[in-house]
Amino acid sequence: MATPKQRIPKYKGHIMTSIDAAKLGIEMFNRVDGNHSRQAALIFNAQAWELFAKGILIKKKINIYKTDGNSLSGEVSVHKLFSRLHILNEVESQTVQQIFSLRNEAVHHVLSDVPDEILTHLMYFSLKIFHKLLKEQFPSYFKEFDKNYLSIAFKENTFYSHRVKKLYTSSKKADTQNNHLLYLLDRACKYGADSDENKKILSYKEWQKSIKAKPKKSRISRHLSVYDYTQKQDDVRFVPVETPKGHGVNIDIKKVKKQSEALSVFIKKSNPDQDYPFLTSDIAGHLGKTEYFVRMLADKLKFEGNSEYKTVIKTGKNSTTKKFSNKALERMRGWVADNPHWSPYKVKSV
Repeated sequence: MATPKQRIPKYKGHIMTSIDAAKLGIEMFNRVDGNHSRQAALIFNAQAWELFAKGILIKKKINIYKTDGNSLSGEVSVHKLFSRLHILNEVESQTVQQIFSLRNEAVHHVLSDVPDEILTHLMYFSLKIFHKLLKEQFPSYFKEFDKNYLSIAFKENTFYSHRVKKLYTSSKKADTQNNHLLYLLDRACKYGADSDENKKILSYKEWQKSIKAKPKKSRISRHLSVYDYTQKQDDVRFVPVETPKGHGVNIDIKKVKKQSEALSVFIKKSNPDQDYPFLTSDIAGHLGKTEYFVRMLADKLKFEGNSEYKTVIKTGKNSTTKKFSNKALERMRGWVADNPHWSPYKVKSV
């Protein structure tokens, strides 16, 4: 007896094609000296999101057609994932809408040069969101995209937020390349952050009019949606890290006061036995204190997560040990000398 044919989901074509488009976008972005490759990367990435969003809407039984019979645009389809289904948050919505904004410029006009930091940032986070949502919504198709895609970088670039900050000075210089790029990013962020499904995308003239209406002494950046986006979204840079045999990788991410302090990544070859020669018991011996005293003092001095003072070394499958640097010993020794009466032990009142 013949078995009945398995029913093919209506959204399968949309999802499989969106995965193919996302892969082609990566391939175009990674092309070496390819004419029009960046524009092609944006076009394919936007196509991936449009079909992917429509696939989700079909799965959720939401109509993807307008009253005139035409299907929804990519921008509107993705916006519904944010405003109606709430499976994209505001920052994710703004990221994808910036892809659409730049894609539209590339398709309908001539897209001027966009700094590497901005394109890399948008492509990376767009694909990261795509990867996450594909796993959540269509786990059976996830294996088709769950791979590593090589990208190599040699230039010392800055961050998306740093590059966008440089565009603010051109905000009132109408019809310049930087002014137009700022518009493309800002209109997308403004649309992507608004939960009103009937909200329209600002034209260049409308956007310029809103900018010119601000007081001359006003900090324009604070009135832009792209500024809010830079305050909420993480930054990303691609940094190749080479590890000689016998060395591991330890990359510290620290809070910085100035943007310029976050631009450089320093790679230092480290030998734990030389750089962190002291166990907790060793420090206790040098200070004439107990190991408990040393642990409590290390917490008070905020050594945790600071590679200048402390590291954690794996000693077995499920075991680790903490080791301290010479700088940590001197810091503790100086602190004890300056605070001879400090004690981590709680004295019980009688």
